[in-house]
Amino acid sequence: MFSSEARIRDSRWREPVRRIEAAALGLFWLGARALPPRRAARTGARLFAWLGPRLRKQDFVRSNLARLFPAAGPARIEALAREVWANFGAILAEYPHLPRFCAPDPSPFLRVAIAPETRDIVSRREPAIYVAAHLANWELATAAIGRLGIALSAVYAPQGNPHVDAMIQARRAALGCRFVGKANCMRRLLSDLEAGRSVGMLPDQRTDAGELVPFFGCPAPTTIGPAWLALRRGCPLVPVQVERLGPADYQVTFHAPLVRGERSADRSRVLRLTAELNALFERWIRVHPGQWLCMRRRWPRAAAPALPQAAGGEVRACA
Repeated sequence: MFSSEARIRDSRWREPVRRIEAAALGLFWLGARALPPRRAARTGARLFAWLGPRLRKQDFVRSNLARLFPAAGPARIEALAREVWANFGAILAEYPHLPRFCAPDPSPFLRVAIAPETRDIVSRREPAIYVAAHLANWELATAAIGRLGIALSAVYAPQGNPHVDAMIQARRAALGCRFVGKANCMRRLLSDLEAGRSVGMLPDQRTDAGELVPFFGCPAPTTIGPAWLALRRGCPLVPVQVERLGPADYQVTFHAPLVRGERSADRSRVLRLTAELNALFERWIRVHPGQWLCMRRRWPRAAAPALPQAAGGEVRACA
């Protein structure tokens, strides 16, 4: 979410910049906490809709959106980019209010829908792999899972700034789950599944060590972790979709599992299941492109603009 590390070449400035970033976030949260949740979200959205396009990450936002909509003109891409930044600002402003989002039903902020095929998985607290994308406020996928009484181990990527990371993790304590750093986490996750816990993952972002799996018509580095865990343990792989309906107003939908009770060590099966998950994320993102966190390079640098899919679902080369 935050990363200034790559830009700080002189180590003498690294710690001061880290502390300035943390102080700025702390002041922002102090103001957001003083406001009601919906007003805080609106204020954060307005601030970052203005600020975001002036930041360096705007180039990544533009290029990622252009891949989603190759026929869109510059005005359309700029408008979508402002939506991306507005959504990000609203998310930041909602962090101080996470305890209210996590409160038991009925909630004025969070509505939950569960597909019939998933209801027994949830009601029996069956160990499952819950996967969401960085859409709307993705933290609320974890909040919804916790409200259902499911013991969850959520994989997360620590922030480059350790002070900011500690601040975010302190806010996330309201979610009531166990957080597991993504580095070398698979053994820990297998152990947690064996112990009856479920696993939460957000696999839509670029993973440098991932496999090239089709995403919006072009192979993109993607983690195969969710598919591998589900097939290794025979666990359900349940997609969880978060949609922003307005400021501090959300719908969380637990979809039917992509796989359940299937065990396979076949690499091609893992890749096919990962591609199926990517295709599902594509559909969600196309509906709400302005709610997708796309502030990092998602596709390889050498990739040309996305090409249409060939017949039979095969993806043509992008470079």
